[in-house]
Amino acid sequence: MSVSFHLCQPGRGASCGACCGLYNFRDHSRATLTERLAAQTDAVRPLPKKPEAYQAAARALLEARTPPLFPAVRVCPLLGFLDAERTQVGCCLGHPKVTGGVDLRDCGVYRADLCETFTCPSFTWLSDAQARLVQAACADWYLYGLVITDVEFVRGCLRLLEWELAGPVDPQALLARSEALEAVRQLFALKETAPDRATHAAVFGRFTQDTEGEPVSRTLDYAALGARAAPEDEVVLCLGYVPTDLETLTRARELVRTHVRAVALTLGA
Repeated sequence: MSVSFHLCQPGRGASCGACCGLYNFRDHSRATLTERLAAQTDAVRPLPKKPEAYQAAARALLEARTPPLFPAVRVCPLLGFLDAERTQVGCCLGHPKVTGGVDLRDCGVYRADLCETFTCPSFTWLSDAQARLVQAACADWYLYGLVITDVEFVRGCLRLLEWELAGPVDPQALLARSEALEAVRQLFALKETAPDRATHAAVFGRFTQDTEGEPVSRTLDYAALGARAAPEDEVVLCLGYVPTDLETLTRARELVRTHVRAVALTLGA
């Protein structure tokens, strides 16, 4: 598997800044991240294109921010909006294409050469067709970044659809039908819209903190819940649910099933 296009800035409304810690906060809601990105953009864009100015602004932004959810994952203060309409997010405000030619990426938390060579794991873990489906279905920076970087969520949703249809699913078939693509968007949008999640818990999708604050994959304690494993559970975990009783787990599973069935119906199932 590998993706043939640029995942960070694929165009058509999609863009991503997850590799620079965009979502690495306990409160990573759209409203909060929009406010943070706007503040960083307003602080950096007007500056003289000189390292000392960018370094000073980066230090001030780092000191003023709330603590990251996972301390081991760096959050770059040069992450911001790249366009005047503030619909395109990216790394970074110190990039030569943003500054007009001067490379100021070293003023952030990563070296410029690392930024230049880094490849998102999704580039090799997703197929080209899967990535293009995410791009088309999640044509805004917030949802696209949440979904394109969660390979298990994307795979899990498509696997459930195949089980519902009792056969393989070609993402191209979903791209070809507007009603199917809209249903896929609603399914993927559960990353933002799913209700009754434990927002107070120190989790990000499938991950929680270990004893040293490092991200570690979560599982369900079926014995404690009085439940057996179900096909939807991978997606339930990726949505950030932390069920403490069987009723909560059952509701989360049914929410996922309902959205998967909605996609299947658009394909004539």
